[in-house]
Amino acid sequence: MKTPLVQPAAPTPTASVSEFVATFAVILAAIVGLLLFDTALARVDSAQRKAVAAREFRAGMDLLEQGKVEPAIEHLRTATTLDGQSSTYATALAGATLADGRPDAAEQMLLPLLERDATDGAANLAMARVLIKEGRIDEAQSYYHRAIYGRWPPGANQADVARFELIDVLAGTDSKHDLLAELLPIEDDSTVSIAQRKHIALLFVTAGSPSRAIAIFRDVLRRDPRDADAYRGLAEAALSVGDFATARADLLAAQKLVPEDSAIIESRISVVDSVVTLDPTQRGLATAEQYRRSRNLVQMTLASVRKCLGADAPEVAALDSTGSTLVASAAAAGQKQSIDQTLLLAEQLWTLRRGRCASGPQPGALALVQSRIAQ
Repeated sequence: MKTPLVQPAAPTPTASVSEFVATFAVILAAIVGLLLFDTALARVDSAQRKAVAAREFRAGMDLLEQGKVEPAIEHLRTATTLDGQSSTYATALAGATLADGRPDAAEQMLLPLLERDATDGAANLAMARVLIKEGRIDEAQSYYHRAIYGRWPPGANQADVARFELIDVLAGTDSKHDLLAELLPIEDDSTVSIAQRKHIALLFVTAGSPSRAIAIFRDVLRRDPRDADAYRGLAEAALSVGDFATARADLLAAQKLVPEDSAIIESRISVVDSVVTLDPTQRGLATAEQYRRSRNLVQMTLASVRKCLGADAPEVAALDSTGSTLVASAAAAGQKQSIDQTLLLAEQLWTLRRGRCASGPQPGALALVQSRIAQ
């Protein structure tokens, strides 16, 4: 029996170094090509997402300007989802959410943005508005300051918006010191418009610095002697220091310049005339007239407090009782002493009202008389 022939094993394939390098290079090139292609696709996708996000953002902002808050929120939410790195979109969404009456939700949207960048001016301004809506004015002030001195996109010019917004917020409170502190840095700002300067001057009156207001209004009149608003402003400054004659003269000057506003100015002149007939501290009044006016002032102040707080308020009842006692003892005490006691009661009543009741845009005759007495 023959032994089968055994075939020799095939030789192991071998490749030269150059062939190996060439093969490796081809594989590497293919990998790099795939990576570049994938990166290019990702870039195209990212660019498309950003473009869609930008369109959604513009649509949302347009709707917001039209007062259509709910559809605006949907567009802004889409923009934020497509471009999660844009603080502009997220801040706008928070602002729309606040406009929708949900300050808590808006605050939760803004917190991550401020943790990422505490100098973001727009996010800080949005947070300040949220806190104002929640009545947290002291906390809001710090965010307003961060917005004023924060980082804004080139050309945004929103720092001044934040500053004037803070000033208007403070003007609505009793924080005269804080208001004055915000007004002083822009008192001589040459970039501020004439209209803004007149607004600033009126706020100086509110802040208890009428002399600065007078200086600004006089500067406005040097540039334009026919600026009726400046004369009105001078009148308000004069009223704040109890100079009723000057206030009346300034109002008459304004009335001549804008006869179409005569009725409005005439109503303010009537307030000045009422002050003159109410004020018990005017020089030259007889004691009996001072006494009559002081009692009348108490009655008017008490009526104002009752209207604001309600006749059954405990504070009103207590002060009303004190007033009755003072009036009853007037004859025994003598008119001079009674005048002082009655004016003190009027001041106490007014302090109570000022702390609990909202004031009007312009002080009326009663407020102006009380202000003069306090001085």
